[in-house]
Amino acid sequence: MTMYYSETDGPEPTVSLQVGGIKYTLTNQSLAQIIEDKDSLKEELEQAQRKVKSMGWDVREFFESRKDGNNTDDITCTVEDINELLSSLGVDQLTNTWSATVWISATITGIEASSKDEAENIIKDNVEVNYNDDGDIWVDDVEVKSVYPEA
Repeated sequence: MTMYYSETDGPEPTVSLQVGGIKYTLTNQSLAQIIEDKDSLKEELEQAQRKVKSMGWDVREFFESRKDGNNTDDITCTVEDINELLSSLGVDQLTNTWSATVWISATITGIEASSKDEAENIIKDNVEVNYNDDGDIWVDDVEVKSVYPEA
């Protein structure tokens, strides 16, 4: 780091320094702001350290309270217990994967076909179902309940 003092950059004295190939020129006001920011960041860091330490004690207490006696290596807890702990720490809970059978009812209009059978085949060939979250979806069957001419 190269540092030098200069009074020629304006009406008030400045300090210029070069760090990593970048030159910084600071006034009294900008130096005061850096010091204030440093103090604020130091306090935020101290609060975060206290929070992490508290979280550590919470985790220790969680497991300590679930030990089976004093002379054992076994700890008993449920997924619900663990999710409660994770939630209190502000992190995602454990999850399960789920499956569902879904019935979808739809009305399709404006199908151009020469017959009822052709209209039904057009429907079966063109109905798609999308699922927009994690997971997979597949259509087991497309059952057309009724086909009738539009008025």
